[in-house]
Amino acid sequence: MKTGTIILSAGNSSRLGKPKQLIPYNGTTLLQNIVDIALEATKGPVLLVEGAGTYHLKPHPRLIKVVNYNWERGMGSSLKLGLNTLINQEKITNVLVLLSDQPMVSKTLIQSLILKKSENHQPIVASFYQNMPGVPAIFDQSVFQKLRSIPDKVGAKKLLLSHTEQLSLVRFDAGNIDIDSPEDLRALINSDWKHFKG
Repeated sequence: MKTGTIILSAGNSSRLGKPKQLIPYNGTTLLQNIVDIALEATKGPVLLVEGAGTYHLKPHPRLIKVVNYNWERGMGSSLKLGLNTLINQEKITNVLVLLSDQPMVSKTLIQSLILKKSENHQPIVASFYQNMPGVPAIFDQSVFQKLRSIPDKVGAKKLLLSHTEQLSLVRFDAGNIDIDSPEDLRALINSDWKHFKG
């Protein structure tokens, strides 16, 4: 199977008050960190969907960037743009969906999702936290059309919750940790979440 990756990074960080993508983290930025992890953990194309801002990243032959000029419509619009771009440019059989603001995502987690996908016949493999499925998640080509049909205002989680019979799960206790508010940022800076790294 050939897995393409979509990293959603089009929002304007309105609750935080500054671009979360540029927050210093792990000796780089939050965005560069997840890009580096995706490139290290996968072998296929890695597509970054930008929107409210565009960001300087280290060049890599597998890294693709696309701008969602309609980013204000919602995360679903960015996901669909990313998927359509990958399908048009690459022969992928699966897509891994990542967010730019989940600092606890690791190479180990992504490889666990990929391994789980290769070992079973379910069309979706999702992370499991807070007693429900969420992203990071892998979707195979049998559900691409469903992804392309989600409303602009919602993300992949809506599809996960409405198709629980089609997915398998990988535990990721720190999946609920993201950087949305100044309080989240303070916790990250103070390393309050370090023991959660997955």
